[in-house]
Amino acid sequence: MKPVGVTVSESVRAACKPRRTRTLRAPRSLASFAGETTWLRTPLTLALALTCLTGCPHHADNKPPSTKDDAPRPGDAAVVVLPPPPPVPEVTLGLPPLAERPGITAAAIAFGDVLFDEPRLSSTGTIACATCHVRARGFSGTPHQPTAAGKPNLRRAPSLVDLAWQNDFGWDGRYASLSEQLAAHIKGQMGDDVATAMARIADVPVVRAHLTRVETSSPADAAIAALSAFVLTRYDGDSPWDRAERAGTASAEHKAGYQLFTGKAQCSVCHTPPLYTDLRYHRLGLVASKDDGRGKVDPAQAGAFRTPTLRGAANRTAFFHDGSATSLDAAIDWHLAGGTGQGADPTIIDPALKPVTLSPDERAKLTAFVRALSSP
Repeated sequence: MKPVGVTVSESVRAACKPRRTRTLRAPRSLASFAGETTWLRTPLTLALALTCLTGCPHHADNKPPSTKDDAPRPGDAAVVVLPPPPPVPEVTLGLPPLAERPGITAAAIAFGDVLFDEPRLSSTGTIACATCHVRARGFSGTPHQPTAAGKPNLRRAPSLVDLAWQNDFGWDGRYASLSEQLAAHIKGQMGDDVATAMARIADVPVVRAHLTRVETSSPADAAIAALSAFVLTRYDGDSPWDRAERAGTASAEHKAGYQLFTGKAQCSVCHTPPLYTDLRYHRLGLVASKDDGRGKVDPAQAGAFRTPTLRGAANRTAFFHDGSATSLDAAIDWHLAGGTGQGADPTIIDPALKPVTLSPDERAKLTAFVRALSSP
């Protein structure tokens, strides 16, 4: 693939190219020309001669004619040559297969990777997508992170891994597509709509080079398509458990933990393998913050939230939609207790969430298995 670059226009180079000059002898008078030649006898040829004698303004000042395309633009002094984009990531070990999606291209993913870390998308220039969705934490965040306007969020930023298998998006599933969610969150979290945000950075050399390569109708459309392609290819498989299960080398501890996970502890009722989520909504009875959750979409499901995947859970620093559990152990214990923490009302807790009693050894094996679903 040929590299894509942003270069200075050819007309500007031509203006800077030195021209060869020659020494001209002083012209004789027009009268002497008239007496010796016959080709100056018509008005037209006489006018041409006068033009030659008085000199051409274009060559005299050595400047090309001004055109609209020659007007200086931000970033014209810089040359950005993009390397070929990395290939589209393959679905990693342990995850279900996916159908091909034409809109997800290597060029779009590479552009999305750049935009994900770009703070100038925000109205204040201080926060990017990666500010809340931290890469090292499985693209998840901590509770009550502020928006660009300084307002704390009610919910924690959820993990963005393995979203390619979802049909709706957000803790409450109010968005029918990831594109819809991204547009809403750029506006709500970062302060400007996508078109305004992209207008601010479209002439940044590296951004302009990516816009040239993806060839979409508008910078705003390009940004949403690129961010969608990037997010939808954040696969979190190939965990220690996936590799050991495939090779038949799983430890006795992890095998026992898996049996507890899918059996006595009943974790797999909602955290169903291989995605370790059923992609559905459940009431957990959390009351640390007032939030109707899925009730904003379906009043009959007030207080329900999407089951998050447990893949990558060991790398996160907060759990549940409100971040009220600050460690993986605390989240496991809360579930094993049947969701009675935080003053939860038992009448609104999902019937699938029942108290489970494990011995200390069983508890340790269960935790070891859950941790094996995360790569360091």
